[in-house]
Amino acid sequence: MKHPYQIVIVNKAGTHLFTSVKNTVQVFELASGKKVGEWIDDISPDQVTHQNTQISKKKGEPIMSQPIYNHIRSLLLTGNEEYLVGTTDSDKSTIIFHVDFTGENCLTLSKRQVLAKRPCSISFDAGNENVVVADKFGDVYSIPIDTNEPVPEKELAPILGHVSMLSDVLVTSYKGKQFIITGDRDEHIRISNYPKSYVIKNFLFGHREFVSDLYVSEHDPSVLISGGGDDFICLWHWFDNELLTKVELRDLVEEYLHDGHLPPARFLTEDSKKEISIAKISTLKTDDSYFLIVLVENTRCLLVFEINDDFTVTHNQTITIDNSIVDFSIDESNKRIIASVDTESSQLFEAFKYEQGKFSIDSSLEQSFKSVTDANPFDVESKSDFQQLYYINSMRKRSEH
Repeated sequence: MKHPYQIVIVNKAGTHLFTSVKNTVQVFELASGKKVGEWIDDISPDQVTHQNTQISKKKGEPIMSQPIYNHIRSLLLTGNEEYLVGTTDSDKSTIIFHVDFTGENCLTLSKRQVLAKRPCSISFDAGNENVVVADKFGDVYSIPIDTNEPVPEKELAPILGHVSMLSDVLVTSYKGKQFIITGDRDEHIRISNYPKSYVIKNFLFGHREFVSDLYVSEHDPSVLISGGGDDFICLWHWFDNELLTKVELRDLVEEYLHDGHLPPARFLTEDSKKEISIAKISTLKTDDSYFLIVLVENTRCLLVFEINDDFTVTHNQTITIDNSIVDFSIDESNKRIIASVDTESSQLFEAFKYEQGKFSIDSSLEQSFKSVTDANPFDVESKSDFQQLYYINSMRKRSEH
């Protein structure tokens, strides 16, 4: 069996599929499944671990560190789609690729910028000149998208910081100005000016658990959609500090939750509920509707809502398959959703096309998806050999009492 693809991105034209699996980035023609680009992270986790051990020995005290995974944590296309940017766990880097489909390999690594702490989320400024990178320890950095030599990590200065662990970062424009929106483990959403990020505009209060995903659609940049460890997602007029609505999810997703959504054994009680964690939020605009699509982590469904003109939200349908969905991307041009799937079968993707008011399975890409799956270089014996697929719920704060 093949290791699932952890990240999937479709470009605006709907012609190419950008993916990551473990330590490898691959690019495919969506219609044919032909591989047109590949990059393999050759940094050795053993080498990084050895370096960390040396540091701990110098300090003369043991350090309990998190496991180091040699995989791509984040992946995102710039707005002009000239660059693909990702982050690595192995050496805590931001990796910047130039994308050129005229060459044999469309990916050329332009820069590898090492950070002091492990990066967890990325976004871009309005001109696609800088990648804004958040690390898990609460700092945010701005890194130029160019071919210049990377800066020594100790010389990188953060443009803003949170006291709590950061979970997501988003740069957006409104009324001719740029702003940076950050979410953290302590249920805070912070709005700051950009690039002068020390100027805080306001905070958005409405979540009770961690915030894992922040989304602003290019169709309406006045609206922020946020979700995390709560049973709901929020829609905001973020600039005006106005909560528009909360969309309750539990009744819709309850039947798709399983024992994997229960708290860890040491925190499990008779009253424990299966926990909801938001893996991804996106939207799709059609001629007659504006859809909101939500993935709850480690479920086999996508929740589809319709955003009405008055910003009320109504449930449209629940797309279900047989296996958990790892990630999804919107193919705006073809009104499709492309999802990567956690499965033992020979096809690691599903497509859902919008027709006559509903999304249904699109079988036209089956042969393409088979070719993509065949190009996956990672064979595993069982699911126990998978790297991290579902880690968002680990941000949830726990109490012994």
